Amino acid sequence: MTSLLLLLTPLWPLLLALPLVLRLLQSEPAASQQAFNALWLSAPLPALLLALYLGSGLFETAANSSQQLLLPGLLLGGHWLVDEVRLVFLLMTSLLWLLAGIYARGYMQGKPAALNAFALLWLLTQSGNLLLILAEDVASFYLGFALMTFAGYGLVIHQRTSEALQAGRIYLVLAVLGEALMLAGLLGTTARSATPTMSQLAITLAEPDAPLWLLTCLLLGFGVKAGLPFLHVWLPLAHPVAPTPASAVLSGAMIKAGLLGWWLVLPLGLTSLPQTGHLLTTAGLLAALAAALIGIMQSRAKSVLAYSSISQMGMITALLGAGLADQHLWPLLVPALLLFVAHHGLNKGSLFLAVGISQHPGRLPLPLLVLLLLLPALALTGLLGSGLMTKWEAKSGLYQLEYTGLINWLTLAAAGTTLLMARYLWLLWQEYKTASQPDQHQSNPWMLTGWLILLPLGLLVPWWLPLPDQAQLLWPDPQNFLQLALPVMLGSLLALAGGWLIGRFSKDWQSRAIPGGDLVWIYLSLQQPLQHLGQKLLSALQQAQQQVLQLAHSLSLIWPLLLRLTDRESLLRREAALTFALLLVVLAGLLLL
Repeated sequence: MTSLLLLLTPLWPLLLALPLVLRLLQSEPAASQQAFNALWLSAPLPALLLALYLGSGLFETAANSSQQLLLPGLLLGGHWLVDEVRLVFLLMTSLLWLLAGIYARGYMQGKPAALNAFALLWLLTQSGNLLLILAEDVASFYLGFALMTFAGYGLVIHQRTSEALQAGRIYLVLAVLGEALMLAGLLGTTARSATPTMSQLAITLAEPDAPLWLLTCLLLGFGVKAGLPFLHVWLPLAHPVAPTPASAVLSGAMIKAGLLGWWLVLPLGLTSLPQTGHLLTTAGLLAALAAALIGIMQSRAKSVLAYSSISQMGMITALLGAGLADQHLWPLLVPALLLFVAHHGLNKGSLFLAVGISQHPGRLPLPLLVLLLLLPALALTGLLGSGLMTKWEAKSGLYQLEYTGLINWLTLAAAGTTLLMARYLWLLWQEYKTASQPDQHQSNPWMLTGWLILLPLGLLVPWWLPLPDQAQLLWPDPQNFLQLALPVMLGSLLALAGGWLIGRFSKDWQSRAIPGGDLVWIYLSLQQPLQHLGQKLLSALQQAQQQVLQLAHSLSLIWPLLLRLTDRESLLRREAALTFALLLVVLAGLLLL
């Protein structure tokens, strides 16, 4: 049974995509009832059933080999498996794809855009996302990663507006850059490895003589997806323009592919790389803090959530870097990071789906709607539920090895998360007031169903997530609870003070705010100077090419003469005695004269 579910996890969405391909080839009109049927909704079910079966404890009675699938018939040989780490990623990802799909069925009704194309790209992106989680062989991992990335581009530009196409171009440029770096790192490390598997790559990179450029390529290649500073700019552009359910999986599940790539190939727990680890921690903290500062300046809820994702991934990156720098710390961080992955993925998915609910509130009473909107936001700040347990688990490991400095920086980043959630809730309130006008559409039952199921799952992650055996989640005592609540209180005070100051002294502050995408506008401003420099270099190369061609032409003219001289030289070498005799005769004649 496990082998069958392993096989169906990435293949079932592809099989469901075939009828949609035929419809697009036949240019059938897009009809929501045809595109988003029950079979379409079932795409992540094999992955979810596999994760539930392996995480329920029933797997313990089976043979150990049943958690992996060997496919020797593939070109390079396939090897798919589920271990403790992949199990958490698979369960969170399949749940989010399922519930976001239910939401999408209602969200896309009445939309004039091409529904068949959206449904097809949704399945392709989902298949790639699930495949890269299972893949142990390098070829399957890269195939899944590339499929997810490039099919996801279609989801980003689905609206076909100028803003969506601009965001899609930025997404695609960085995606190609990341894929190139990742592929170079994977191929270079595989060439030095005993077997082409992800676990073997980590062993290879743990060797003292492992080239630094391989590690750099892998860090940057996966860092594009994980939102590393300077490579993050696609996120705040793609989220606002993508359909809301696509934004949910983009931020909740797909962004975690970069983290999983790091987790699988970096020598975590095998050796300590202090310099690389500290650099990664610094980059993560920079992302966590800078994204919070820029995010509170945004005027759209989905843009705020995009920067929140960058900030949250920055915290995860900082913890990962600490584990890379100190191999003794890594085992203490594993349960906290797995909990963080599921907590952020599901709660951030809830927050994105709530954007559509606030725009089309339906008949939900306002007090109930406010309460439901508050729950995932407070969880993300770390004040209750999964957020509280995640923060406590992470800090417990850091306290054991006295990483006080990192704890302080993470506390400051958590205050930034509170500011982001305050800004997000304020913008949702503004959208709700606009949506309360009588001409607004009411929410679809499918949208409410997907969102209302996802809400409690995100809040209660620690109580159902199958964590490794060594994980011992403990509820913080009252003293520690107050300490964990400190950044929330600090962020709340800053939000209130900032709101008062802006309302009193600078009501037009948004005209001076950093726009979404931040550094991308600097990159784009450098486009013309770089093009001019490139044209100069190209012109210089063309001139050099002309000079080389002229030199070659000149050589072609004197080449026959050189050949004749060479032939005569050869004749002289062959008839050396005769030549010497003739010279003697000539010399003797001269002497006689």
